[in-house]
Amino acid sequence: MAANAGSTADQAPSALQLRVRMLEMSSVFADLSDGALRALARRMRVVGLPASDKLKLGTEHGDVVVFLASGLVEQSLTDASGRVILTRRRLPGDLLILPVHRAGDRFITGIDGLSNAVLLTLDRDSLIEGLGPEVEKAAAALDQLWAQELAAVEAAEVQVSSRTHAPIAAFFSTKGGSGVTTLAVNASAALAKTYPRQVLLIDLSAPFGHAALFSDLIATGSIASAAKAAPADFDTVLRQHIVYHRSGMGVLPGTLRPEEVDLMTGELTGRVLDIIVSWQRVIVVDLGTSLAEAALAVIERAECLVVVVPPEIAAMTDARRSLAVFRDIMNVPDNRIELVLNQRVPHPPLERAAIEGILGRKMSVTIGFDDSRPEDATLAGGLVLQRDSSSLVARGATELARVIMANLKLSG
Repeated sequence: MAANAGSTADQAPSALQLRVRMLEMSSVFADLSDGALRALARRMRVVGLPASDKLKLGTEHGDVVVFLASGLVEQSLTDASGRVILTRRRLPGDLLILPVHRAGDRFITGIDGLSNAVLLTLDRDSLIEGLGPEVEKAAAALDQLWAQELAAVEAAEVQVSSRTHAPIAAFFSTKGGSGVTTLAVNASAALAKTYPRQVLLIDLSAPFGHAALFSDLIATGSIASAAKAAPADFDTVLRQHIVYHRSGMGVLPGTLRPEEVDLMTGELTGRVLDIIVSWQRVIVVDLGTSLAEAALAVIERAECLVVVVPPEIAAMTDARRSLAVFRDIMNVPDNRIELVLNQRVPHPPLERAAIEGILGRKMSVTIGFDDSRPEDATLAGGLVLQRDSSSLVARGATELARVIMANLKLSG
């Protein structure tokens, strides 16, 4: 292992610019000011890790932030007894999560070089000096990432002991702003009360998915980024991109950036579903308003299709057309479709009976106008289901979870 901190090449403008770009792409540092990012880039220490070599980092001293600049490494987390409790296959640009002084736990992070690799590290003093008053924001994000890592450990233990073939429930709406993501997130959390660590929400809402944001989680990767890994590493990298909420549900983004949407093909989506069905008890997919290739691949396999309908005339027309497509072209049986009326305004122009008459179907669940409670919960960093269980959206999501379980014939 070789360190090159302070060398002339290390401080060259081109090298600093690459580090700033890496920091900008990180979910922890992306929102920092340009000055703070440049200050961190200047303080990064370059560490060379040869293939087959190992670097060990404990909780008492050493670096608190490690980026993989180039090469391939495998990160492992070991408890006090020496038992390996988590492994991660890291790709260039990834941030390695380290257990530094968090919750008083004793862990050792091992970094094994799978090829000649270059690491960029920041110790505690450099982080504090570089960020100044912005250090608290970054520290809170790092602590949250560490909590998500521990949740992943718990989830892995549960999933290994209960291998199954998870059914899929897909959420869809013909209109943006209908509340489909809010309902998908809160219904998944409600399902996780019955199946903790065994409910996975896949966010395929394109081009901007907000499931992780609404769940107050920090997304560390996506299906699209996992697709860039070597074929032999795809399963491993895909699993490590799942982030877990304290409710017990996991969230897997389809993409993190709009330019990744083209990577989400039907073939890739089908490959992902083939893999993850054995890890979970229930899979929920937020399709948003998309009927692109990836969404169609999910609908074809979904045992339950939840169509969220706002009480608006244009939305009724589009919903009726979509239902015809599902029935006549995709051959989705009527008993697999559940309609949800989500009243997002205080005085909807159409009553439930009129909507059911237009669509020719009964509503499975009706959710009343809940004012700004869902948005307030998101701003407060939580789910409305947890923040106010008596709210109309929380009660509706709980009822929707029961409907999904009944449709999928799952025992409570």
